[in-house]
Amino acid sequence: MTNLKGLMPESWCCVDCGINTFPGCPSRIEVERLYRTSVAVEKLTGQKTPLATLKYNEHCEVYTVRESVWKAAGMEPFGGCLCIGCLEKRLGRQLQPKDFPRRHPFNNPELPCTLRLWRRRFGDEGCEE
Repeated sequence: MTNLKGLMPESWCCVDCGINTFPGCPSRIEVERLYRTSVAVEKLTGQKTPLATLKYNEHCEVYTVRESVWKAAGMEPFGGCLCIGCLEKRLGRQLQPKDFPRRHPFNNPELPCTLRLWRRRFGDEGCEE
């Protein structure tokens, strides 16, 4: 599992504007490096170490949309990340709750995220300014 290419994005930065959509997550290369280090530590000490701790906060715009939405934005699977604003700009419309598959872990309502992402995924329900 030392090569995650095609399994996670290279970076969490929006390919259009550059904003980091998941500031609490390492890049693909960093995760691969952490994995190799973890394997080496386990071989030397017998102790398992966690790969990384993901930190979600009010600055996160990590999400998954339906494949048809991603494709309509001109994006390939794992072809990079887009912030909500840039995705909507590419689509020419505002995202709706139906655009987000409810069962994906990134779309969990318990994870902190930006207010605009929350509103796109869930509408105004449970929303505080």
